[in-house]
Amino acid sequence: MKPFCFVITSFDKKPNLKDLQAKFESKNVNDPIQKIDFDKIYEELVKPAIVRAGMEPLIEREESNFGSIQKTMYEKIILCEFCVADLTNANPNAYYELGMRYAVRPFTTIPIIASSHFPLPFDIGFNRTFAYQVDKDFNLSDKENDIQKLTTILLSAKKSRLTDSPLYDMINGITFQNSVEHEKTDVFRERVIYDGDIKKDLAYARSLTDQDESKIKSLRIEAINKIVDQNKPLENVETALLIDMMLSYRNIEAFTEMMDFIKQLPRYVFETVMVQEQYALILNRNGSKKKPVDDVMINEAEDVLRKLESNKKASSETYGIWGRIYKDKFDRAYKHGDIGEAKVHLKTALKYYEKGFEFDPRDAFPGVNYVTCLELSGQKEKALRIVPAVEYAVLSKMKRKDPDYWDYATLLELAVIENRFAEAEEFYYEAKPLAVESWMFGTTKDNLTKIITFRKDRGEETANIEKIAAKLS
Repeated sequence: MKPFCFVITSFDKKPNLKDLQAKFESKNVNDPIQKIDFDKIYEELVKPAIVRAGMEPLIEREESNFGSIQKTMYEKIILCEFCVADLTNANPNAYYELGMRYAVRPFTTIPIIASSHFPLPFDIGFNRTFAYQVDKDFNLSDKENDIQKLTTILLSAKKSRLTDSPLYDMINGITFQNSVEHEKTDVFRERVIYDGDIKKDLAYARSLTDQDESKIKSLRIEAINKIVDQNKPLENVETALLIDMMLSYRNIEAFTEMMDFIKQLPRYVFETVMVQEQYALILNRNGSKKKPVDDVMINEAEDVLRKLESNKKASSETYGIWGRIYKDKFDRAYKHGDIGEAKVHLKTALKYYEKGFEFDPRDAFPGVNYVTCLELSGQKEKALRIVPAVEYAVLSKMKRKDPDYWDYATLLELAVIENRFAEAEEFYYEAKPLAVESWMFGTTKDNLTKIITFRKDRGEETANIEKIAAKLS
C-alpha cells in the first residue's frame, strides 16, 4: 500500500506576480501579463516525481464558500505522510497551509518553487526548498532532470525522516503531540471540534439498551453502522468523526466491526500512528478469540507494530499493545499446560511492557501490566519497587483530567499486589459507578484471577484477593 503525498499548490492559470511587478515598475501596464499554468506544473513535474518515489499523489481542488478551504483539506494537510508545497507566485493560501503542516509535522514536508521566483521569505529558507527550472515563458526547462531531483528528495524523506519543520527545530510540537500516548485516541475525540449532532448520535448509539440483554450489543452495532453509512464516502468525513466512529465500535466490544471499519478508512487516516496502533490491537483481539486461534492475524498485528518501531514511530502505546499480544500468548499456553512456552511468552510480554513504561513513565497502562507480569513471574521484590512509579503516573493523570474506571482499576490492582486489601476494596467502590460497560469489570477480574492462580501455585494466601475478585463478577 503506497503512502499518500499531499500537494499544496495553486490551480489553473494565474497571473505571474513577478511579471506583473516588473511591468508595473517599467510602466508597461498595458502589456499582457504572463500566466503560470499550475495544473501543467503539477501534471508534468510534481505528480510524476511523487509516483516515481512510490507514493500516491493527493490533491484537493474544491473550495467552499468565501474561498475558505474545506476542513477535510486541512486534515489531509496534517495527516498525510508526505507533503509537497509549491510556493511559486507567493500564494498566501499555500504559505498558510505550509505553516499549518510545519506546526504538526516535524518531517516529510518538501517546499518547492520556480527558479524565477526567488528570493524566498527568510523563514522558509533556501536550504529547505527545491527550485525547479523554468524558461522565460514559464515552461519547465529542465523537466526530466527536475523530476528525478524531486523524486530523490522524496525518497530521502521517506528513508531518513530528518526534521524539516523550522518549528520543530526549536520546540517539540503542539500539546497534543506531547500528551500521554495511551490517552491520545480519547483526547483526540474529546477535544477536536466537529459536528455536534453526529457526536450526540454516536453517544446515544453506544448507550442504547433493551429489556432483552442479549439484543443490546446488536442494537448498538446496528445504530453505529447506520451513522457510518449515512456519512459515506468516508474520505469526505472529518477525521475526528472517523476516530469517534472507530472508538464507538471499540467501546461496545464490536471488534469485528471495528476492524472492518478501520480497513475502510481513507489511507491518510489509516496510516496515522493512532489508527495503526488501534488496528494492531484489534487484529490481536480478533485473532486471539478465533477458534482455532488465527496466528496469521496476530502476526499481522506484530508486523504493524514492528513497522512503527522501524520507522521510529513507536510509543508507549505501541509497546503496551505489543506486550498485550504476548500476555495473551502466555495465557493461552498456560491454560493448555504448555508451561515452558508460557514462561517464554511472559518474559517477552515483560520486555515490551518495560519498554513502554520506560518510553513514557507518565503512561500507567504499560506500567501496571509490567508490574502484574512481574508478580506472575514471581519477581515480587522488583514488582514492589515499580508500584510507586505506576501509582504516581495514575494519580498525576487524575489531576490532569477527570478520573475514569481504568484509573481506579489500576490503583486497585496495584493495592492488591502490595497486599493493601482494604484500600483495594475502596478503589473497587470508586471504580464501580464508572464502569459504563460490563466488560470493564471482566478485564480487571481476569488480571486478579491470574494473580490468584500464580500465588496459589507458589503456596501463598489468596483469600483476600478472592473476596475482591468476587465483587467484580
